Amino acid sequence: MSYEELASRSLDYLIVGGGTSGLALASRLSENGDITVAVLEAGEHHASAPEIDIPGYIGRALGNPKYDWSFTCVPQPNANNRTVRQPRGKGLGGTSLINFTGMFRPSKAEVDALESVLGIEGWNWDTMLHYMKKSETLQPTKLSHADAIKFAADPDPKNHGTNGPIKKSFSPTFYELHAALYDTVQTFGVPRNPDTGSGKNDGSVMSFLSIDATTAKRSHAANAYLEPNLSRKNLLVLTGAHVTKAGLSPVILEQDGPLQKAIGVEFVKDGTTNRLENVRRDVVLAAGSFQTPQLLELSGIGNPDILAQHGIDVKIDLPGVGENLQDHIGMTTMAELDVDEPTLDDLANPEFARTQEELYKQGKGLFATIPAQAFVFLSADALGSPEDVAQWRAHADTHCTNTLAKVLPSLRFGLEKQYAVHRQLFDDKEQPQAELLMFTGYQRMLTAPPAKPGARYLSLVCALSRPLSRGTVHIASADPLAPPRIDPNYFGNEADLDLYVHVLQYTLKVLKTEPLKRFVKEQVMPRPETFAKGREGLVEYIRENCRQVYHPVGTAAMMLREDGGVVDSKLRVYGTRNLRVVSTPLVPGEFVCHTQSVAYAIGEQAADILKSELLGSPDN
Repeated sequence: MSYEELASRSLDYLIVGGGTSGLALASRLSENGDITVAVLEAGEHHASAPEIDIPGYIGRALGNPKYDWSFTCVPQPNANNRTVRQPRGKGLGGTSLINFTGMFRPSKAEVDALESVLGIEGWNWDTMLHYMKKSETLQPTKLSHADAIKFAADPDPKNHGTNGPIKKSFSPTFYELHAALYDTVQTFGVPRNPDTGSGKNDGSVMSFLSIDATTAKRSHAANAYLEPNLSRKNLLVLTGAHVTKAGLSPVILEQDGPLQKAIGVEFVKDGTTNRLENVRRDVVLAAGSFQTPQLLELSGIGNPDILAQHGIDVKIDLPGVGENLQDHIGMTTMAELDVDEPTLDDLANPEFARTQEELYKQGKGLFATIPAQAFVFLSADALGSPEDVAQWRAHADTHCTNTLAKVLPSLRFGLEKQYAVHRQLFDDKEQPQAELLMFTGYQRMLTAPPAKPGARYLSLVCALSRPLSRGTVHIASADPLAPPRIDPNYFGNEADLDLYVHVLQYTLKVLKTEPLKRFVKEQVMPRPETFAKGREGLVEYIRENCRQVYHPVGTAAMMLREDGGVVDSKLRVYGTRNLRVVSTPLVPGEFVCHTQSVAYAIGEQAADILKSELLGSPDN
């Protein structure tokens, strides 16, 4: 597809960003042959790339500019002034190309709060479950019933899709380490959860993976939604097209009564600036949580004070743009193992690696799966005593009051509602606040000793799943090719740090408790000197080692406009007639799940929203 071909066609829908949500949307809209859908993607089509396709190569694409935008955040004052990388997928498929393949779901309660507390009509558990199921096909496991119970991998088929594009499966290999983790936390009262997709997501779980069990390859938005439909004459895809300003707004707006109307975009391809003004219906931004607010601000939509700093004329005063950034906060603990089961560390042996490559050709071995399958999701009640929980709640109330006093007045009501949801879920003993992830292998850390030759390691990652802190993403300059300024504001709300210390303490307790303890040869991280300093040492460890968990949301929040929202329940940007956002930045508050399934559901639901409007259009 060339620019000239694209410019010669009348486009019903123009989608900016061929990522996880964007390709789901494009595929569904183009099912109607009378509708012309175009997708602009700044990256390329990475068909049959081993770094993407082979599950055991997970992480190899991170930091590679071919596949990853390789963003970094500004120095974080509460994390020892470190800059932390913020990976985002680049290419058709977006971050579904480079994520860790987890297919998790939020809880029923937290999704229902979108409608019941935040007032977002039509966004609730029943609706989201329908669209998550529509996006996927659950492939059967070969586990015996006893092993399915043992490894927390016994889903109820009624909760999962049977005919969707994305293939999801369990790993073909399960290890005693996984069962040992589950048995250990069960001694603390945390049960196995056989089906994390049921709307109840607490407890020990085995992750569903976006891996096609029949091919042992990653299932992602490009190979599942796009490639089977590339022969459609009404689905137009242009890669290497970076939507940009080049002196004008990237979303070309014309006044349409009291609203702004988007009629096209400008973009750069191969160093040449091109302009499209042939969109009949909607321009859709599906550019993720970092670049969606950047594009809105470059278009003159956002906080007037920020736009003025960069000489951008205000088209729509919408101060919520780029605010409300949230991500799970992660950190690694590590131990050397005394275990006969293989880990990623064994791949350092060339002969073993060659054997695994041969096994992969049969869909078996370490390369056929990922090293992160076993998870534990923990409620506040599981993390501490009733006295601890009461103290955390009081601490959170105090610091949330302080945060609300500092936020823009136009955003205060929305944040108050988000904190009300947080309080409601915090008090619910079935709603997780933190996550443990078992990674079987050594993880590089700035302060960790090098891996010993021939040694095997266990990395137990702990994450704060429902942070109270709010960050921002804004333009750093009027240059549209410059990366946005990303500020996660880690621990900007001090209550996050207080709870995270207990999450770290819980994680270390797990490593020292039977039956997992019997597999641990030596604690590697944190080091002994960290423990010698008590709580102060743990706080310092957190500040030095915390990082993102690749699940940013909230920067174009779907909330009421008077609450600081950016888009309405139909995904339309406030103040516009036909500019939409279809991607995870519209999620107003972080869910306790990895966001891939939600991203697909957003694309699926957006398609039905646009289709229903099309049926009622006088132009139809």
